Amino acid sequence: MRWLPFLSIFLILVFIGSGVTGSYKESAHGNSTEGVNRSSMSGYSQGNCAHCHEMHASIEGSEPEPAGVGYFALFADNFNTAKTTGTYDQSDNFCFYCHGPSSLQVNGITNYDYSKTFGGANNATVNNIMDAFNQASYHNLYDIWDFANKTFSFFTSGSNPCVACHNPHIAKRNKANPGDPTFTAISLPSDHGNLWGDDSSERMYAYTYAAGYTYQAPYYNSNSSYEPADDTTYDGSNMPDYVTFCTDCHNTSNQVPSQILGNISRPPRTTGYLISIDWDNEKHGKGAADGSVSLKNPYSNVSGNKVVSCLDCHEPHGAPNAVLIRREVNDSLLEDTIPLDGAIATNDNYCPSKPSYSGDKRLGYLCRRCHKDDNAFDNNTLHENRWCIIHHNDSKKCGYSSSEVDDAPYVPQNCDECHQSKQPITCTCCHYHNAQNVHNFTGRTF
Repeated sequence: MRWLPFLSIFLILVFIGSGVTGSYKESAHGNSTEGVNRSSMSGYSQGNCAHCHEMHASIEGSEPEPAGVGYFALFADNFNTAKTTGTYDQSDNFCFYCHGPSSLQVNGITNYDYSKTFGGANNATVNNIMDAFNQASYHNLYDIWDFANKTFSFFTSGSNPCVACHNPHIAKRNKANPGDPTFTAISLPSDHGNLWGDDSSERMYAYTYAAGYTYQAPYYNSNSSYEPADDTTYDGSNMPDYVTFCTDCHNTSNQVPSQILGNISRPPRTTGYLISIDWDNEKHGKGAADGSVSLKNPYSNVSGNKVVSCLDCHEPHGAPNAVLIRREVNDSLLEDTIPLDGAIATNDNYCPSKPSYSGDKRLGYLCRRCHKDDNAFDNNTLHENRWCIIHHNDSKKCGYSSSEVDDAPYVPQNCDECHQSKQPITCTCCHYHNAQNVHNFTGRTF
């Protein structure tokens, strides 16, 4: 049955060559002015299928030379399934031949990270997709391939891991139209045949008219405009619903062994490591928030139960920080890099009683982009015990003159159960996805 892919490609070429319009010709790859255009090709118009598909390996391309018709008639191997972890080379993934540092696309292709493209961040560290995956943390492509092959009906053993989230024949150029989600580049893995975010019901704004929830976009490189388009729209009506998109895999039901997030604080190949997200109960999702949380703008005046987008904090491909944490969040660069070791605690014995602090405490670099610490809440240099007013229900003992905080969970005594010399501990000792019932606290902490 290996002739079926070739027949499919032949029919596509026939229909497009006959001038039939459709979703492919409206896509980023099929666009007649910005679509696929392999530099070693001649005689084919921009956007033509033959730039990627060679029915008989008869196009004598020199970069690279066709070694025979591959699966789906691609001019190079689709995905190297022997590469179970990064670092990735161009030949490991067909998509990297154009979306990589040595692009075969005429004039190349620039793809900055989400922080720059949709957040306006400065000091871009990568400008292509391959390099985005070759950072400290990344979505592990082999594990995506393995997971999708076992989970989604459209995906086969010959498929490329990128198509788990992108349908290359209908994906559009969202980067050129950041404020118009009808140009979305993503498709739900469970609904591969359709774009995600192009319909109004598939936007972050959908949470706003769901009773009791509010989405507020973070600042975009300015204190007067918002992501993803550097304009005054702040309610998510111009942003795909990334929560539903991400939880198509990262939910509480998927149990297929997979690491997905790639190399974070655990060994590179840990079986059964697909981070599950219970968004209905998490505090950054639909779960109830604390009354004593002190937030920075633009969140400080947001009423109702706040819901955030996954990409408000995380990169989709890879990041210089642990667990794909963005380098800039809410118009503020992180103070430093968040390293892999110790950045996600969960149950890894990173935060035992009387922690040694041999690990890293810098996840606060992320948290403080939106949350106020003690110094920001009340700027007094004597208040060195950060977050005290939020965590301890007798704030006077933390050096404050304010009254007690009703829902703060801990009385400031027996400090050495958690602290050494009144020093702060890393946020992820207690706060991480699905965190609850930590250190004698019976509620949810995320």
